[in-house]
Amino acid sequence: METKPKILIIEDEHLFRVPLMKTIEREGCEVFGAGNSRDAFDIALKNPIDVVVTDVRIAGDIDGLEIIKRMKEMNTPGKPSYIVMTGYAGDDAPVRAIRIGVGDFLFKPFEPEQLIFSVKKSLKLRSLEQQKTAYIEQISKMSKELEEYNLKLEGMVEAKTHALTTIFEISKEITSSLQLDEVLATILERTSALLGVTACSVLLRDEINREFFVAASRGLLDDVARKARISFGEPLVEWITVNRDTLVIADVGADERFKNSQLAAYFPGVLVAAPLIFKNNLIGILIVNHATGGKSIATEDSTLVKTIADHASVAIANARLYSELKDVYLQVIATLNSIIEIKDNYTKTHSERVTRYATMLAQVMGMASSDVETLRLACQLHDLGKIGIHDQILTKPGKLTPAEWEEMRQHPSKGVEILRPLSFLSEVISLVEQHHEWFDGRGYPHGLKGEAIDLRARIMAVCDSFDAMTTRRAYSPALTLEDAANELVRCSGTQFDPNVVSAFLEAIRTNPDLLGNQ
Repeated sequence: METKPKILIIEDEHLFRVPLMKTIEREGCEVFGAGNSRDAFDIALKNPIDVVVTDVRIAGDIDGLEIIKRMKEMNTPGKPSYIVMTGYAGDDAPVRAIRIGVGDFLFKPFEPEQLIFSVKKSLKLRSLEQQKTAYIEQISKMSKELEEYNLKLEGMVEAKTHALTTIFEISKEITSSLQLDEVLATILERTSALLGVTACSVLLRDEINREFFVAASRGLLDDVARKARISFGEPLVEWITVNRDTLVIADVGADERFKNSQLAAYFPGVLVAAPLIFKNNLIGILIVNHATGGKSIATEDSTLVKTIADHASVAIANARLYSELKDVYLQVIATLNSIIEIKDNYTKTHSERVTRYATMLAQVMGMASSDVETLRLACQLHDLGKIGIHDQILTKPGKLTPAEWEEMRQHPSKGVEILRPLSFLSEVISLVEQHHEWFDGRGYPHGLKGEAIDLRARIMAVCDSFDAMTTRRAYSPALTLEDAANELVRCSGTQFDPNVVSAFLEAIRTNPDLLGNQ
């Protein structure tokens, strides 16, 4: 019998707590309620709670965030995710919550659907984290077993030792990346080089269309790779599904089992197909083949294909899991960005314009598409740290005091602090941190100078300042485009990179539509 997720709701107002509990109970969860810290701790110690939903302000000697902090220190049977409810958007609760590891926020008043979505998202993220831990442990175990196995083979002949060593190297290489396209490219490159085959392809399972498609290939014509589809009912798939082993076909076109199959049209000649199996599920097929008239494939080679497929299965599954985790983390960041927009509505449109200017300028300056994409994401997140700045400073109509200005200068560092756990955003984090550095070294937070500042951050600095100057703010009117351009030129070589300023001014001169309604 499937265990129901266990949810603890901490809310000192009975009239608010009971409807919340009933809302979550209708979603098939087992729900516990607590009106104070003592009851909350008692429930958490007796039950493996999956998600804790707590108000910030709880009657008693400690608030909801302190309850979370102490629960994390307790030896509870569950390791729950945490959701914080608050009706006070202007306090420092979001920043405190982030520091202690809270996964989501709900600002009162909210709709029942928002609570349901937040709880389900927390349960999904918790499940993915548990799967990730299990996968990593499995990979570590497999790596250890492979090392022990290699030690037992030291006395074998040189050729076989070389083959096994190569397999080990391939395993390490394909499991060193968490990007699916990189994993697939490595599998194809190393397998083709090791076996000297005409073509090598990785087919992945499409459950919706009930077929396998070519996710990556080497040696196949592009048109063939796009069209190649092998349905679940094809003899090849049925054989592999039943036998869970490598299939060697001496000549696909002459084999009676496949005379009515499209297999020969896609993969003619000699073929070896090895299943990609992860956690007892067939997730794909690794196919290597020689065109008709080519050399045969030895039994040893088919064994190598099977071994490569075994390791490739783990790497592919891990890369897919990593992609799912990235999506969840980016959803969390999007939620944080939405909180900033609530605090300072200017931030949303400002970030959108800076993103538009910066990506255009990067393309004009000939940056690689991957660098442009990193810059695009950094522009969207460059003011994320303002979530930690007091509202009265963000929206103050007059000049900031020295103390207020010093707090405002902390927003790049605060943004880095929020983003740092997301290792896959390392380049983005660096740009967020550097976007207020000056070309002459008088910027913040680190006083970087000249080429020590990433070129993408120098582009952000020009675009960020230009938009700030040409947009009406609470504390200053908008400059004309001409005055803003003159200011960029005046600060060229001090605050801004002269080359970037020149490229930007030329770009907006030749493409005025870029400025939109400015």
